[in-house]
Amino acid sequence: MTTDPVLHCVRDYYWGCIYCEDGEGHDGDYDHLSGDGPFFAVGDQVTIQVANSRMVDPRDADVELNVYVHAVPMASSDHASVIVLPSGALSIGDADRFDEISLRPGRWLMQVDLDSTQPEEARWVKIHLSPTDPH
Repeated sequence: MTTDPVLHCVRDYYWGCIYCEDGEGHDGDYDHLSGDGPFFAVGDQVTIQVANSRMVDPRDADVELNVYVHAVPMASSDHASVIVLPSGALSIGDADRFDEISLRPGRWLMQVDLDSTQPEEARWVKIHLSPTDPH
C-alpha cells in the first residue's frame, strides 16, 4: 500500500469545492451538483464540498488535500464513485488553479474521506484512487 501521497497541498478553495476531472476537462453540464453534499459524481467529474474561504475566518480557510494511488481499493471510505479518465490525467483543483496527476487512461475508483460530515467545515480531504480496468 502506498503511504506517501502523490499530491499534497494545503490551500483555500474560494468557492468551497474541489473539482476532480479528466485532464482534458469535464464534457458536460453541472446538473449533478444539486442536492445535499458533500460528494457529487458523474462519469468524468467528481466534486467535493469543503470549507468555503469566502464564508469562514481566513485563519480557518485552508484545506489539506492528500491524494494516494493504490493497486486495490481501500476497505472502506466515506464516499466513492468511479471516474472516467480518457486522457490518463486527473486534474484536481478549483476555478483558480488545478494540479494534475498522471495515471493510465481508463476507469478509476475514487474513494474520498473527509474530516467532517458538514461540507462547510471540512478541513482535510483524502482521496484514494485505484484502477477498475484490468491492465
